[in-house]
Amino acid sequence: MSVENNNTDSGENLFSILISKFLPFWPLFVGLFVIGLITASIYLQFTTPLYESSAAIIVNDEKKGVDESQIMESMNVFESKKIVENEIEVLRSKNIIGRVVNDLGLYAPVYASKFFKDRSAFSDSPIQVRLKDPNDPRSYQNAEIVDFTYDAKTNSVIIEDISFPLDTWSKNPYGGSDIKFIENPGAPRIAENNYYYQLQNPKVVTKQLLNGLFVGAASKLSTVVRINYLDAAPNRGNAIVDGIISSYQKASIADQNSLAANTLDFVEKRMEQVGKDLNSVEKELEKYRSSEGVINLSEQGNLYLQNVGDYDRRIADIDLQLSVLNKVESYVLSKNKTSGIVPSTLGIGDPILSQLLQRLYDAEIEYEQLRKTTAENNPILVAITNRIEKIRPGILENVRSQKSNLVASRSSLSTNSGKYNDALEVLPEQERKYVEITRKKKSISDLYDFLVQKREETALSYAPTAGNVRVIESAEASVGPVSPKKLFIYAIILFLFLAMGLAWVVGKELLNSKILFRSELESRTDIPVLGELAFVDRPQEDLLITKHNDIFIADQFRQILSYLGTYDFQKSVQTIMVSSSIAGEGKSYVSANLAISVALSGKKTALVDMDLRKSGVSEIFGLKNKPGISDYLSSTASLQNISFKKENDLDVFPAGKKALNSSELLARQTLADFFSKLKEEYEVIIVDSPPTSLVSDATILGSFCDKTLMTVRHNHTPKFTAKRLDENVSKKRLPNCSLVFNGVKARGIIKQNYGYGYGYGYETASDLKNETLADVLTQKINDVKRFLGVIKKYIAKQKN
Repeated sequence: MSVENNNTDSGENLFSILISKFLPFWPLFVGLFVIGLITASIYLQFTTPLYESSAAIIVNDEKKGVDESQIMESMNVFESKKIVENEIEVLRSKNIIGRVVNDLGLYAPVYASKFFKDRSAFSDSPIQVRLKDPNDPRSYQNAEIVDFTYDAKTNSVIIEDISFPLDTWSKNPYGGSDIKFIENPGAPRIAENNYYYQLQNPKVVTKQLLNGLFVGAASKLSTVVRINYLDAAPNRGNAIVDGIISSYQKASIADQNSLAANTLDFVEKRMEQVGKDLNSVEKELEKYRSSEGVINLSEQGNLYLQNVGDYDRRIADIDLQLSVLNKVESYVLSKNKTSGIVPSTLGIGDPILSQLLQRLYDAEIEYEQLRKTTAENNPILVAITNRIEKIRPGILENVRSQKSNLVASRSSLSTNSGKYNDALEVLPEQERKYVEITRKKKSISDLYDFLVQKREETALSYAPTAGNVRVIESAEASVGPVSPKKLFIYAIILFLFLAMGLAWVVGKELLNSKILFRSELESRTDIPVLGELAFVDRPQEDLLITKHNDIFIADQFRQILSYLGTYDFQKSVQTIMVSSSIAGEGKSYVSANLAISVALSGKKTALVDMDLRKSGVSEIFGLKNKPGISDYLSSTASLQNISFKKENDLDVFPAGKKALNSSELLARQTLADFFSKLKEEYEVIIVDSPPTSLVSDATILGSFCDKTLMTVRHNHTPKFTAKRLDENVSKKRLPNCSLVFNGVKARGIIKQNYGYGYGYGYETASDLKNETLADVLTQKINDVKRFLGVIKKYIAKQKN
């Protein structure tokens, strides 16, 4: 067989097991089902339906929201971006909810009296109740229901014949804060006598409101916050949700305005102080410039450097000229009418000196040329010599004159250059002081400009735009009630009632300490179970099997006899002992019916009552006071005197007189002779022995029997006794022991089959009586289907 088929068979077997386990109790489940429907209907009738009011807002989240433009930021500087999670907690805060309670007067709800239950008159009541000080505890110390009447003609409220005008603070007739009655907008102005109100502590109302309030983000990445509230009055729920949003916005604007006012006051005071500091530093800068002569240190520094450079260049030029003049002077002084190379006059701007040097040079050249060819006394040569002598003093005078001028110029330039160098050395210190003062001025000036800007921004914040939140969905109540959910209530209550039935059925059997199922018996012993005997609620004298008794019961006994081998023609079992572990398990009933079944088959049968202490078989056949086995064993009666014929082939041997020393009587040789005679005369011998756990009689009798049949009675034999059957049978040395499950009762409330539901349950019943079980199952399933159809129509009617 495939795995798929195995799974199918397992499912079918499980379904069959469940059907066989609980179907016998179907009237119980049907009754619980009806009771559950009635209970759910009553619950829904007296339960106040709740409507859900929902609204949605957008919060500017600094992490999730989109940045606004610079213009919007400048228009509302104090509107800070917020975190959605924080704002959810703010919306759920007691301060926000407390303001809503006070604004809507929820601490003084008005109700309309009805026959079955009162309802909220938040929208229908012509008036609303307000307290001057809602937090006054005296108003709620003796808060009771206050019935009132509204007079539409005089616009007044009448309480205990006292008239209270509308929109006027009046003394509370029940103590506490002053009370005022105001018109309820949109409510009908008619006179009613069935209204009342009851004052409640606002803190208690706030806590109750929080229990029905849900505030949460629409999603993890969304800045949309949804606000849901459950209330019996849809209009009141809408008013509460809108009130929460309005209170939140007012609180946000109030915080913003408070921040702006405090900021503006601080900014103006700070500006005044900073202005004084700025004026002081400007005067300090002015004084420093005038005392140090500082106009522009950068330009002055550049100018000083330029002048120093110019002076250094000019001094270098003068030094160059002096060097040239010194060379010229040396050249003129060193020459003695001899010619030579005239030093250069580069850098000398005097043309006369150049001309004189050129004339000197030319004269010296001419002198040298003539001296080679002319005598020294030559007048021409003398003339040239005189001319040379005249030129040299002029050159020297010129040179010395220029040197004197250059030295004076160099001295003046050096003095001026030193002054500028001294100024440059002082300039860094001046610049440092100047920078410190200008930096201080700039810092104070920037601070002053910043404060001016913030003052204007703070002034603009008093006229905010949309604020930190934007309402995208106003409060709107659901069309129908969201709680209680009818189908859910029906399902829960029906499930609870059906679970109670299942628990009762399962617990009744699981907690029972007696053997209820054949499977329990087989799990506790290795002794084979030959069969089951159904319980029949009839007097014992009518339970004997005859030709005219119930064929179904007769078949059960014949089946057991066939399992024992009584009908085996080749080697049939002759002697069968029937016993039990404890009293009351029906061994005498089984013995008698087995004997009659064998006798009806045509075999000569002997039924021997060996229970000498409590003769059950003798009582069944009406032979209780007749001579019997105890008389025979004590030699006071013969075998013929204790034999009584009851059927054509059945002889019954009663127990006789009650014998407390039964074990001693059974231990005599007379018992062996008795069984020898019976085996010679009868084909089948059925022996009814005492219970094995009470006396040792069964051990003595077992040696004369071929097989032993132990009876275990349904819902009578304890489980611990069945668990010790193997040990008892082994110790008692009972031959070829087998078990029979006796007195199996039908499970359930309406019992239509013998033994249906116990033993092996469905399998046993189908083996014994297939047609009857099929008919019963079909009838029960049809009854359940018809009942479910009626329930379905009822639920559909309740929905409509």
